Amino acid sequence: MPDPHVSSAPDAFEAQLIVRGPDGRERSVLALAGDRITVGRLADLNDIALEPDPQQLVTRQEHCSLERDGSRWFVVDRGSVNGTYVRRGDELERVAGRSELADGDAVCVVAVLSEDRTPKYWEISFDDRGRTRAASLAPRPACLAYDRDQVRLFLVRGDSRNEIPLRPQTHRLVGFMAERNAAAGGTPVLCTHDELMKAVWDDEPRHTREELNKLFWELRRKLEPFGGGELFESERGLGYRMRSCSG
Repeated sequence: MPDPHVSSAPDAFEAQLIVRGPDGRERSVLALAGDRITVGRLADLNDIALEPDPQQLVTRQEHCSLERDGSRWFVVDRGSVNGTYVRRGDELERVAGRSELADGDAVCVVAVLSEDRTPKYWEISFDDRGRTRAASLAPRPACLAYDRDQVRLFLVRGDSRNEIPLRPQTHRLVGFMAERNAAAGGTPVLCTHDELMKAVWDDEPRHTREELNKLFWELRRKLEPFGGGELFESERGLGYRMRSCSG
């Protein structure tokens, strides 16, 4: 029966593990699935067995484990005597508790100690290029770009740009929100109702919050054909945010 945690045939978008012995030779390539992988000396007690282990340096059961947290993977030392390490480039660091893994990291477990106590390691390399490729293929979320010089608003999705026609009051509204976001490094800033009304009508009397809400209703109606109706977000009783493009 195939192991529910590992597979010898990783698909193109799965993170995978490459297990190498202390001699540097590749022993196996395993696809990561499920939420938890255990590593130890004995095959009948672990998902990945590090054997032979003539000096008994690897804990029999659960020397360490690899655990998923959402889309991220962590290595967790399970209280082993000889420790669990992560190699990142030329740096080797002992795991204290748990450590997040990045593409190219190698989980290291002492396999052999020479007479002068120089260690050689089992290495379990973490290859997450599949997730990176999948992320690069995922469609980029839509955002709004406001050109203050040309006074034009664009809905941007990937390589497409669709201009959204606006009347003068709405230009003042969007320009103010875009400026607030730019000052915050592109983060959508909550603009209060009072701030927005002053940006649109300055101190003109007789304007109401209902008029302001109507401007946002019109904006959303114009964005909906492009799937961008959610790019202006309201916070009940407080105000509105605009999802600007960061670049």
